[in-house]
Amino acid sequence: MDLFASLFGGLGLFFLGIKGVGNGLQAMAGPRLRGAMRRATRGPVSAAGTGLLLGALTQSSNAVTFIATSLYTAGLLPLARALPALAWANAGTAGLVLLATIDLRLAVLWLFGLVGFASYFGIDHGGRLRPLLGALAGLGLLFLGLATIKAGAAPLRDLALVRELLAFSGSALTPSFLVGVVVTIVAQSSSTVSILAITLAGLGLLGFEQTVMVVYGASLGSGLSVLLLSGNLSGSARQLAWFQTLFKVIGTLLFLGLFVLEQHGIPLVLWLTGQLAERLPERIGWLFLIFQVVTALALAPLGRPMRALLERLSPATPAEALGRPRFLYDQALDDPPSALDLVEREQAGLAARLPGLLAPVLSPVPEASPAMPPVATQLAAAASVEQATKAFLAELLARDPDRGTLDRAVLLENRNELLAALRETIGDFAIAAAGPSQAPVASRVLQLSEALHLLLLQLEEVGSGGDSDDLAMLRELSADRSEMMDQLRRRVSTTEALTPEDQSLLFRVTTLFERAVWLIRRQTLLLGEVTV
Repeated sequence: MDLFASLFGGLGLFFLGIKGVGNGLQAMAGPRLRGAMRRATRGPVSAAGTGLLLGALTQSSNAVTFIATSLYTAGLLPLARALPALAWANAGTAGLVLLATIDLRLAVLWLFGLVGFASYFGIDHGGRLRPLLGALAGLGLLFLGLATIKAGAAPLRDLALVRELLAFSGSALTPSFLVGVVVTIVAQSSSTVSILAITLAGLGLLGFEQTVMVVYGASLGSGLSVLLLSGNLSGSARQLAWFQTLFKVIGTLLFLGLFVLEQHGIPLVLWLTGQLAERLPERIGWLFLIFQVVTALALAPLGRPMRALLERLSPATPAEALGRPRFLYDQALDDPPSALDLVEREQAGLAARLPGLLAPVLSPVPEASPAMPPVATQLAAAASVEQATKAFLAELLARDPDRGTLDRAVLLENRNELLAALRETIGDFAIAAAGPSQAPVASRVLQLSEALHLLLLQLEEVGSGGDSDDLAMLRELSADRSEMMDQLRRRVSTTEALTPEDQSLLFRVTTLFERAVWLIRRQTLLLGEVTV
């Protein structure tokens, strides 16, 4: 019973430590994680360095994968820039595995003392050091758990049943490999399983080659687990998960092949670990690192074919294509005037999408309107392009442009914010106007929808290169309509017997119409400044 309690409690402390280290380090990095992923890939060395850093910070290649996925789907991180960082994030997770091979029992006691005194006496600088203290406490729990497992499992070597099982299994490698796969799918961390395997190997419960197979199986299991976790994703959003899976599968096949060659007397990976360290735990730690580094180096020249393969495995959906900028690309930032011209074209495209949001409520639908995806899809796609445009302008401003470029970029930033506000308002209007209503309100809603549609078409024409007469006309059409809306509300409310639902709908639609007209007028003022 004591043996079971030691093992169970030690595993609990170990898992708490793993969780605490990851949470603490991610809280320390905060928004910098996403910013680093977005900035990291001006070249292969930069991508590798950032991947190593993020892997070390999160101690989870899965976490880095999903951070990169969120940036990629938002249009902030191109696929070609994400893949190298993801590849080297796996090597960053080896830091904890190497650290676990060192006997740090006294260091853990000092660590707990430091964290405890700092927390109890409030010397954490007003909470700013709390994430760091949490990460250190998690590290202490991790090593305390390993020490508890070692102490509790030591008597296992003397049990007759365990000796018989070890004698029966002999040097069988397949069971060890399968255990690594299955346990990693459950634990969702190859480094966690590798550390546990190192602990068991240090107790003599696993041989060296069996431990090697656990590490290889853990790598394959990690790739399968990230693919399972991404099951709710579709289209290009799943491409980075597929990359991690392929990284692990290719690495596992490569190192299994090297293992077979080494069994025939060719000194390769296992021989190299013997040159780097003598004790078994240290050799396994180096093996884990070598696995990640060699696989990353092997895949580095295959960037273009790998991207083509990912496009075939998980092609982008039609809705995703709407959410990608048509004109913006990183190299354009080297020529600020041209970059701002591209931003104007992108924003003209965003304005051209707005009339389509009203298509479902117009009767009859204008003949010129093409078939449109659902309003919710259009709204999400436009928001993604707006976010990418915002990031593009922020990157341009960070490069310390000249005064003229600075003024124009700030003007376009303001226009981008207004486009986002207008898109949200038109979307809310379309959703409200599509709701059920009685005849008097329905006819008024239709009239407002047609009027708003006309204004948006005029805005599209002005934004795509209309002349000063078009701009002046749009400004006249988008003059203040608050008094007109008040009169409409009063007239319909007093002359028609409306239900409470229709009254609420009428108030909401007229309010949104009034706000949309105001935003269109603000756009015309900014368009005038841009074209001056």
